[in-house]
Amino acid sequence: MPKPKTQAVTVIDTDGSAVVVKETMQSLDEDKLALAQQASHVRAVALQIGYALPADATDPDLIQRDIRANLNRSLQSVLEVGRGLVVLREACAHGEFMARIDALALEASVVRRFMNAARKFSKRATSHVLNAAGTQSKLFEMLVLDDEQLEELELIGSTG
Repeated sequence: MPKPKTQAVTVIDTDGSAVVVKETMQSLDEDKLALAQQASHVRAVALQIGYALPADATDPDLIQRDIRANLNRSLQSVLEVGRGLVVLREACAHGEFMARIDALALEASVVRRFMNAARKFSKRATSHVLNAAGTQSKLFEMLVLDDEQLEELELIGSTG
């Protein structure tokens, strides 16, 4: 009786260490082998760049959901930073604000955009605005919309 063929597969373990696994070709068909190699590659890339895979899963749907959640948090953070900057400006004595901005290592143009976004969207239901924006760039682009266009966006999800 012939000895079953084996193949060595390197898999990245949950602790980041590489593990060599010998699989019998009879028990692991080529599709499963390809999936295992793809998952191993994805884990290696994630480990290399310091990305924490959601639930240690390599499923693209889960990764996409994680990215969407991070984008939403990012947009909320942009608005929160803008609100903080507006309040900081009011709390500072005349001429002190820019020194504090320098200490935060922020460019004046970025500070203005954050503050404008906070002022423009602070009175609105931000969940609709955030969903419509999707990205920080689009949020900043929405700054040029007037109040009627923003109301339309909130009501129907788009503006003419």
